[in-house]
Amino acid sequence: MNIQRIMLGACIVLGLTALSAAPVVNAAEEAQVVIEDLTVPQLRAEIEKIQTEFYRVFNTLNENDEFDVVCQKFTPTGSNIPQIGCEPNFVSKRRGANANEYRLGTDELIGNDALIKELQPEFEQLTASMNEISTKNQYFKELGEILRMLRGRLNEINQ
Repeated sequence: MNIQRIMLGACIVLGLTALSAAPVVNAAEEAQVVIEDLTVPQLRAEIEKIQTEFYRVFNTLNENDEFDVVCQKFTPTGSNIPQIGCEPNFVSKRRGANANEYRLGTDELIGNDALIKELQPEFEQLTASMNEISTKNQYFKELGEILRMLRGRLNEINQ
């Protein structure tokens, strides 16, 4: 766990400096966050913040607009609690096309599992693109590591 504290303290900087114009930040300006000390709402807020930056950086660096990831708030059916869902453009476009075809009576409505299965090659390409960017861009790689740690801690607490 100490490596998580060190990694998070070293990587999270107030405001998460912009990728292309990352100014030098002195130790007094760093905001150190200890994952183990965060409550569930604080963890979720940190995850949302890091996730937003992670996808912003990815969308900036990735050359294929179909792979750009867009996050939106939605309220699941049967719930009053809004959530944030993120999906790449190719999923949104396919879901929209399927809904239009369904309304026209030319296709059946595809469920999420079938949609993911149908788009598996695109998801593999998206993963490869993220992995490639991660090897070339240290900031993006660190954001991914922080996000994994935060989500891991949230899963620990929720079990």
